[in-house]
Amino acid sequence: MNLWFLTVLPSLFPFMAASYILIDTGIVRLFSFVFAPATRFLFSAPGESAYILFASAFSGYPAGAALASELYGKKQLSESDAQSVIRFTSTSGPVFIMGAVAAGMLGSPRSGACLAAAHYLSAVFTGIVFGLFRSGSAGESRTFGETLRRFKDELARCGAFGDMLAGSAEKALFALLRIGGLIIFFSVVMEILSASGIADAAAFLYSPFAKLTGLEQQSVKAILLGGVEMTNGCAIASAAPLNLAQKLPVVSAIIAFGGVCVHMQTRSVCARNGLKLKGFVYAKSIQSFFAYTLCALFLALSGGIPAGMRGAAYTGMAAAALTLAAFGAVKISRKIKKRACALSRSPSSLSFRGKL
Repeated sequence: MNLWFLTVLPSLFPFMAASYILIDTGIVRLFSFVFAPATRFLFSAPGESAYILFASAFSGYPAGAALASELYGKKQLSESDAQSVIRFTSTSGPVFIMGAVAAGMLGSPRSGACLAAAHYLSAVFTGIVFGLFRSGSAGESRTFGETLRRFKDELARCGAFGDMLAGSAEKALFALLRIGGLIIFFSVVMEILSASGIADAAAFLYSPFAKLTGLEQQSVKAILLGGVEMTNGCAIASAAPLNLAQKLPVVSAIIAFGGVCVHMQTRSVCARNGLKLKGFVYAKSIQSFFAYTLCALFLALSGGIPAGMRGAAYTGMAAAALTLAAFGAVKISRKIKKRACALSRSPSSLSFRGKL
C-alpha cells in the first residue's frame, strides 16, 4: 500500500491524466507527424510511438500500454501498430529507478544514471530488433496540412476543459486502482514463494547454469522473485550480500522485465479497449537481456565492475551487437529486394522492356 500510495500514484497519475487530455485534443497527432520519419526508420512503427515512449519514460509502467490502448480505442492506431508499439514503450519511470531503487534500496544515488541509461537504451534496442522483422503498416503517411486539419477537427469536437479534465482524471484513477490491486496481490504471491522455500529451491536448481554467466545464487533468487513482482525483487537483490557492481546488472534486468505483476497490469489496461497483446513476453525478455548487458558494460567501461565480470559483459554486448547487425542486414536485403520488385513492376520499366 505504501509503494502504491507514495510512489506509483504520484508518479503515474499526473502524466496519465495529462496524456489522456492531449489525446482527446489531438495534440498527439502533431507530435507524431514530427517524429514519424525517425520511428518508421528505427522501429517500423508510427510516429505516435515516439510520444508514447517519452510519456512512458517520464511516468513508468504501464503508462505506455495505457496510452497505446487509448489510441487504439480511438482508432488512431491499428491493432498491429498498437501491439508493436507496446513491445518497446513499456518502461519504468525515473522516479522509481533513481529514487526508489538507486537512492532508496541500493543507497547509491549515483548508480541511478547507469540504471536509467541501460533501461531506456534497452527499450530502444528492443524496438529496433522487433522493427527489423516487422512487415505490417507503420501508420498513415500524411502531409502537414492534413495533420493540421485533423488536429483542428478533433480540437473543435472537444467539450469544455473542465469536463475533459474530470474524465481524464477518472480514467487515470480507475487504471491506477487496478494497478494497485495487482501490486498487492503479486506481493503476497511472492511472499508465499519466499516463505515456503520454493524460491530457494528454484534458485538452487538453476544456480549451476547461472554460474556460467557469473551469477551467484542470491542473484538467481532475486531474478526469479523479480520475475513475479519487480519492486520486491529489486529490494531482495539490493539486500543480497554482494557488492554494488554485482547487484546493478541484476537489478537492471529485473526492472526491464517488469515481472508477472507488470505484465498483468499491461494486459489489464489493454483489455479496456479490447486490445490483445502479442509478443510482449518475448519483448520484455529481450529487453531484460539488453538491460543486464548494457549495465554491466557501462560498469566495465567505468572501471566499476570486477575484472572477472568484464569478459562476460564485453562478450554479451558483442553478441547483442552482432545480433543487431545480422537483423539489420536481413532487413536491408529485404528492402533492396522489395525496391527491385517495385521497379520491375513500374509502368516506365514495362514500357522500356516493351521497346526492347
